[in-house]
Amino acid sequence: MNANNLLSRTPPRYWGYLALSLWGIAAIFLLRQDPYNLDEGAARCLLLIWSIVDQVASAVVTFGTPDLRLLLFVPMGILWTGNVFAAKIFSVLLMACSAWLLYLWERDRVNAECALLATGLLIISPIALEQIDTLASSIFLLLSFTMGAWLNETYRAQPRPFGGWYFAQLFVCALSVSLHPSGLAYPLALFLSWRNDPIDHKQQKYFFIGIGLTTLLTLLIKMGWHDQLWLQSPVKNLATILLGSTPDDGMSILRWVTGGALLALLVFVIFKQHRQLWSDFTGRILLFGLAIGTTACDSAWALISLAILLCFGFPLLLRPSISGGFARQRGATVLFIIILSTLFMRADRAHYELRKYGILSEQDQLIKTLAEEAESTRKANEESNSSNPPRLRVASQWPSRTMVACKCDTLPLPPAAKDPQSQLAMLHSVTHMLLDPQQPDNMMLSRNLAMLGGSMETVALQRNGVLLRINSQETTKSK
Repeated sequence: MNANNLLSRTPPRYWGYLALSLWGIAAIFLLRQDPYNLDEGAARCLLLIWSIVDQVASAVVTFGTPDLRLLLFVPMGILWTGNVFAAKIFSVLLMACSAWLLYLWERDRVNAECALLATGLLIISPIALEQIDTLASSIFLLLSFTMGAWLNETYRAQPRPFGGWYFAQLFVCALSVSLHPSGLAYPLALFLSWRNDPIDHKQQKYFFIGIGLTTLLTLLIKMGWHDQLWLQSPVKNLATILLGSTPDDGMSILRWVTGGALLALLVFVIFKQHRQLWSDFTGRILLFGLAIGTTACDSAWALISLAILLCFGFPLLLRPSISGGFARQRGATVLFIIILSTLFMRADRAHYELRKYGILSEQDQLIKTLAEEAESTRKANEESNSSNPPRLRVASQWPSRTMVACKCDTLPLPPAAKDPQSQLAMLHSVTHMLLDPQQPDNMMLSRNLAMLGGSMETVALQRNGVLLRINSQETTKSK
């Protein structure tokens, strides 16, 4: 009786905390612990923090302007320098925070049943697990959307010009814009909120100026989203919601059908719920993020799509329009949830098996080959005790990911020269090159490298990349 009384008297929010804690523990065991399969932008932020903490000069400052994930990674950089897995655990905590904020919003907007189902399915989805494992921008983008909506509501409840909540909203604006093109959704939604429903004209003016300056300065400092791949297939990335991604990045008939069905379902939900999406502040952020994200249609866009499907799809599915008992009202919904959960967990298991057997994407296979050669070189240098040991210096299309994995000097790819010999002269201190020769930006560089003949040795070749070793004697002759 005492145990029953204790359970009944426990506030529901503590059960929610317990459920999120159990999910977080399970998610941590499904994540990779090696330095592969990382997002380039996240790797750049981690490298810069590690360089600052260890006070080591690094070429990472030449890789481009980092996004504001840099500030979120500062505690891990100080406490666990060089540990990628610590950043992944932190991302699990941020995803749990986003899920909790989404639950509170959906509960207040609709009811607790829809909120529980939507957030529960969101955090066990394979796309959420994969984005956490790669430290992708979508996890931090979803956090900025949910946190920004909560900050807007909190500020309006107790408005205080130039207080902490005001500057917190401006920081979220900068964070979301620096992460992804869809991040423009939050400052745009905040601007429209203060334009259509201002507390007073004086505070409206403060927010207009703050939002405009913050967004403009972030875009000027970031100078665009250089690591972003544009105009990807929406069907391909929507298929990862149910089936997860594959190392070879291939598309089967099942994936085309799944992605096409989810795209049609997304259009249907937006059509049916467009008034609710537009009238609600968080819904407006998600709608703007989805619209702006169509310029990329990447995994971040797919995660926003999943949030819309779950948070605005379940209210359609659970409308009290069917009379009768539980079986008639909720039978189809329960069956749908069982099928969806099963598909999600099968994809999560496949992700775990990829980690268990060490299966990598083609790009990461090349990076691993380079990392193994770098480790062999370091061991040989330690055994030889030479005063001038040979060192690896790599020019990579993915310099941050390469430096994290191989722990060697890494530089971005050089620009294409006017002729092959001039290109070889540029590479006088480089020992290896790692690039995708099929990308349009690398066509001229690839042509020059192909015409150098014996100066280049192919170490490893994949469909989406190649690892080259440069003959140092040839580069010395070309100088």
